[in-house]
Amino acid sequence: MSRDDTAGTGRIKGALSQTAQRLYYGPPDDAADLAALRLISRVDRAHVVMLAEQRIIPPDRAAELLRTVSLVEADGFAAVLERPRPRGLYLAYEQVLSERCGAKTGGLLHTGRSRNDLNATTTLLALRRRGIDVLADGCRLLTALLTSAGEHLDAVMAIHTHYQPAMPITYGYYLTGVALALHRDLERIAHALRSIRRCPLGAHAVAGTDLPLNTARTAALLGFESGPLHAVDTIASRDTALDVLADAAHLGVTVSRLATDLQLWSTSELGYLEFPDWLVGSSSAMPQKRNAFLLEYLKARPSRVTGAWITAVTASKAVPFTNSIEVGTEAMAPVGAALRTTGEILTMAALVVAGARPRRGVADAAARQGFVDATVLANELVAAGVPFREAHERIGAAVLQAVESGIGWPPEGLSPRDLREMTDRARYGGGPGSRETALATAWDLRHGLRRELERLRTTERLAANRLRLASEELIHG
Repeated sequence: MSRDDTAGTGRIKGALSQTAQRLYYGPPDDAADLAALRLISRVDRAHVVMLAEQRIIPPDRAAELLRTVSLVEADGFAAVLERPRPRGLYLAYEQVLSERCGAKTGGLLHTGRSRNDLNATTTLLALRRRGIDVLADGCRLLTALLTSAGEHLDAVMAIHTHYQPAMPITYGYYLTGVALALHRDLERIAHALRSIRRCPLGAHAVAGTDLPLNTARTAALLGFESGPLHAVDTIASRDTALDVLADAAHLGVTVSRLATDLQLWSTSELGYLEFPDWLVGSSSAMPQKRNAFLLEYLKARPSRVTGAWITAVTASKAVPFTNSIEVGTEAMAPVGAALRTTGEILTMAALVVAGARPRRGVADAAARQGFVDATVLANELVAAGVPFREAHERIGAAVLQAVESGIGWPPEGLSPRDLREMTDRARYGGGPGSRETALATAWDLRHGLRRELERLRTTERLAANRLRLASEELIHG
C-alpha cells in the first residue's frame, strides 16, 4: 500500500488538493501533532479495551492493536509525522497502525467511533491537563502574593483613586486584595474543570451508535465520571473550553491591573516600590535608566488571551448546533496556546511580586504629603457631633489652605495622627485594620485551591494507571 492510497475514503477517490491541504491543515507542526497523537493513542487504548470487553471485536485482535499502538507511540510517532496527511493527522495515524498490524486488525480501531467524538474527547483531555497547569501556576502566584503580603503587612502607603492619593493602607493589605481577586479567577477555572464529568466517546458522529458500547467503561479509563448523555449536545458543544478560556482572560485582566499599579508606584516620581537588578532592564542609550519592562509584558501579554477568547466565541456564534469545523476546529484552535500564555503570565507575575520591595520611608512621606488622613480627620469631627457634609467641607477647606499657604496641617483643633494608627483603626468594611484576618482567610482559600489541584491531579494519575493495567491485562491475556 502506498502512502497516498488512503488519500481517498468512502465516496471520495482522490486526495484533497495540495493547496487546500496546506491552507486547511497548515504547515507541519511536529510538537503540536505529537501532543495530539499522544491524546489520540490514549483514547485508542481505552476504546480498544472496551470493545474487547464488550466482545465487539476479538480479544486477540484487540491485544495486537494495543501492542501496535504502544510500539508506534514508543517511537515518538515518527512513522506518522514523516508522512503526508492528505486527509488529516488521524487518518495518517490509522494508516500507520494498519500497515503495522494488517488491515483486518487495524481496521477494527474505529469501530463504534467517529473523528467527531474522538476530537471532542481529546479536546476535553487537553483542556483538563492545561487547566490543571494554569491552576498550578496560579497557586504559585497566590503563594508569592500572600508571602509578600505577610512580610509587608505594616508598610504604610497611599492607595490611589483616579491616580491621586486617596487613603492610607499598607502594601501587604493591597497584595492581599489582589490575591483574593486572583483566587476567584482561579476558582472559576477549577469549577469549569470539575464540570468535565461526561466523556464524549460513544456519541459517534452526532447521533450515537447501535453497537453495544460500554461508555461508562471508557469514561472511567479516561478519568471521567460517565459517558455521554445526549449525542448531539456532546458533539456540538465546546462550552467548557469557552468557559476556561474566558476565565483565563479574567486572570490576565487581574494580573494586568496589578502590573499597572506596580509600574505607577515604581516610577521615579513616586518611588513607593523598587525592584532588584534581576527584574529590570537598562537602556541602550541612557545609562541612568532602570526600566521595569517586565511590568509592560504583564500589562500587554494578557491581550493575547483575551484575543483568543474573542476568536473562539466569534467562531462559535451562529453555527448550527451539530458537528462543525467552525466550533470543533476553528474555535478551539487558539485555546491551547492561550492557556500556555496564561501560565507564562502567572509565572512572570510571581517573579515580579516576589522581587518587589516597598520603600517604606518614601511611601509613608508621600502619603502624608497627599493628605490621605483627610477622611479620618473628617470622621473625627463626625464623632464630635458635626454632620458629615459639614465636616467634609471644613476639612476640604483646610486642605486648600494648607496647599496654598504651605502651613497649617492638620487643621486647628485636630492633632496629627500616625498613618499606621489610622490604618489600624479602619477595622470596618474590610478596611486595613482587618488585614491580619483577611490575610489568614486568603491563605485558607489558597490551601483549599491547592487541595482541589491535587484532587484533579490524583484523578488523572488514577485514570492513567487504570488504563495501563487494563491494557496490559488484555495484551497478556
